[in-house]
Formats: sequence, structure tokens, C-alpha cells
Amino acid sequence: MLRAVLAMTLAFLALPAQAEVPLTGYFTASKSCPAYQSINRQTNPGNIQTRPGTAYDLLAGNTAQPTHLWIAVPGATPERRWVAVDCGTRAVDAEGRVDAPPPSPAPSTYRGTQYILAVNWQPAFCETTPRASECRNQKPNSFEATNFTLHGLWPQPRNNQYCDVTPGERYASQDGRWRDLPRIDLPMALRRELEQVMPGSLSGLDRHEWTKHGTCYGQSADQYYADSLDLMLALNASPIAELFAANIGKRITLAQIRAAFDEGFGRGAGERVNVSCAQDGNRTIITELTIGLTGTIDGPDSLARLIHAASPTDGGCRSGQVDAVGLR
Repeated sequence: MLRAVLAMTLAFLALPAQAEVPLTGYFTASKSCPAYQSINRQTNPGNIQTRPGTAYDLLAGNTAQPTHLWIAVPGATPERRWVAVDCGTRAVDAEGRVDAPPPSPAPSTYRGTQYILAVNWQPAFCETTPRASECRNQKPNSFEATNFTLHGLWPQPRNNQYCDVTPGERYASQDGRWRDLPRIDLPMALRRELEQVMPGSLSGLDRHEWTKHGTCYGQSADQYYADSLDLMLALNASPIAELFAANIGKRITLAQIRAAFDEGFGRGAGERVNVSCAQDGNRTIITELTIGLTGTIDGPDSLARLIHAASPTDGGCRSGQVDAVGLR
């Protein structure tokens, strides 16, 4: 009950003084800008910044003639953030009608180009989403206690989503009704590995990620998840996973994280990583890493090459605690 009341309070504080005006369409950032949870207080959990050239789902304006727009920022906690209107452009004309987003290229043209690999530190994710099925029975000896877990592999640009998906499946994915999506038929060995590395499969995350992102990968679901798991294998065998596992319950910095990426994947790799954090009481906890990739995914050994070919990021959250498995 206390968590529910706190969540409602935070949601209320995130709203501007005037009632927001619902909008739909896309907002494309033209520069790096702070993404606020609250406009008035200018709170920004995780120090989230927009990425130039990235398209975000547009949710609302703070007034009929908005100074700020409410957008969805994947990987941020909370995901819905306010950004200044002069931070980019929106796909809405002068009369308020939503322009259609630019047509997505055929999925196959994105195979071997740009992606974001999003990985969770599962114990911290569960602190923010304790009612999720995968968070109800965490154990100290489980895989997710000391390894990164798979959130998703996202073909870029961001509006390259829901390729050839039926309206019903898209709505179910967007509404969080992931268990209503078709079950993904994978080979048994691949399914077992995916359920370990992606605990969110218990909540239908595998179905959601395939529907939203995997359908734009240009390959089968088998290949999409096999490639995702290859990347996770390389990440969890690297110094970055060792850094997190060795510092459970302790605070680590963005500089340490970037140094571990440089150690594992070569100098400069850490500049391609963005860190997301969340507040849990008086703690700042690291919830997710998003890693830029460019190139053709070709087994675990390709991760270093893919990272170095990507563009640098601002890094996001500057420090946070590595949460231990189990809810506080």
C-alpha cells in the first residue's frame, strides 16, 4: 500500500501546474536536453538526456501552446519525461493534426546497421517493479543475482518498430497485455537459455520485445534471440559483469563502468554505454545499461567490434548502488 501511495504521489508531482494536453505522434530530438520527471521541480532521476536524432513517442504537451512535451524515454525510470519544445521537432502540424511518421524501411535494411542492447541489473529492476512475476521468487544463487539480464535488442532508429504487426498485437504490446501476444515458438534449448537470461519472459517480455523490436530485425525470432543471447554471453563473461558482481551493495561510478568496458572491449568502448538509475528510498540504484552497437552481429566475439563502431553517448547516471537480489 505504501509503495502504491508513493507511486501515485510521484506521478502527481511529475505533472505541470496546468492540465496536460494529450498528443500523439513522434518527437525527434535535435540536441541533448534534460528529460525531467517534474517540470516545476526540474527533477531528473538518472540524469537522463535526449539523444540527438532519436525519435521518441509523444504523449502530451503541458498546455495547448506547450513549452514542454511529455515523451516516453526507453530505459529511463520513470520512462515518461518532460522536455523543452525547442529541444527538437514533433510530427504535428500547425492545426494540431498528427502527421504520419516517416515510413519505416524494410526490416532487412536494418540488419547489420545500428542497434541498442538494453540490459537490466535485475535486482534493481525488481525494486522498482516488485509485483512483476519474475520478481516474486528471487534467490541469492539465481542467475540474475550476479549477471546482467536481457531487456531487449532494439533496431534503430527508434521509430523502426512494429514491422508488419497487426493492430491488435500492437495495441496489446503497448497496453502491457503481453501475455495476450502470440507465444514465440523457439527450439527447446534456446527457450531454456532465454528464460534464464530474460527472467521477464514470465511476464511475456519475450513476446513484447519480439513484437515491438524483433519484427524489425529482418530475421526469424530464433535468429533474433540467438543473436541477443550471444551478445549477453559476451557481456556476462566480461570485466563489466565482474565489476557489478564484486560490488553488490556498494556504490560504483560511471567512470568505473566505462573503465570496465574499456578493459573488456577495448579503449573507447565505455563511451558507447549509457547508465540508468532509479531512486529507491534514500538509495540511487543502477537499473539498466543501454549499449550502442553498429554492424553485423556475428556471435559473442563480435561485441567489441559492434560497440566501437557505434556513436558515443553522454553516459547518463553518474553513480549508483549495485542492488542485491531480493526486495528490501
